[in-house]
Amino acid sequence: MNLDEAAALLAELSGQEVRPYATRDFGRDQNPAARSVAVSLDDSFEILGEIRPQLGPGILAFVGCTRSLAEGADPEGSEVVVACGDNQFDILRIAQTDAANFDMDTEDLVRKLQEYDAKFGIDIFHAETDTIQFRLLQLPDDMPAFCSDLYEFCPDIVDQGVESEEELGRIISESSVVYLWWD
Repeated sequence: MNLDEAAALLAELSGQEVRPYATRDFGRDQNPAARSVAVSLDDSFEILGEIRPQLGPGILAFVGCTRSLAEGADPEGSEVVVACGDNQFDILRIAQTDAANFDMDTEDLVRKLQEYDAKFGIDIFHAETDTIQFRLLQLPDDMPAFCSDLYEFCPDIVDQGVESEEELGRIISESSVVYLWWD
């Protein structure tokens, strides 16, 4: 499958016109190397689940910008993105995800996620300017140590989120999902 075929499938599954770009920088910049549809946040995850199994090698799909600051964008909306890529870490490169406030660029984030992937297996399914979500394919044997490492990597998930590493561990244990953002 090529990018045009993936875009056509995205249009079919979403019932939306495909945009000839995906957004970056909170929706304010366009990446013409990707394609996307604007949908509700709930629909974005449903569409993602439908499209991913139908894509071949070299085509990635993920939930992109969810808090667009672009003029005329629905602030409650989301986008589903398809793009060419060699592996799931290219999702961060396409979205230009970084943690600029913590002096980490895209490649710093990629390296850390590659560590987690090597240890537990991960599935990155959402990436945007300062946010990443991934599913752990295997839960860590030492959840407290994993949560301490996550906290060091992304303090906002505790400090502005769940308020304790213990609560973070409980949430991850129940869902297998890690939600990272750097404010």
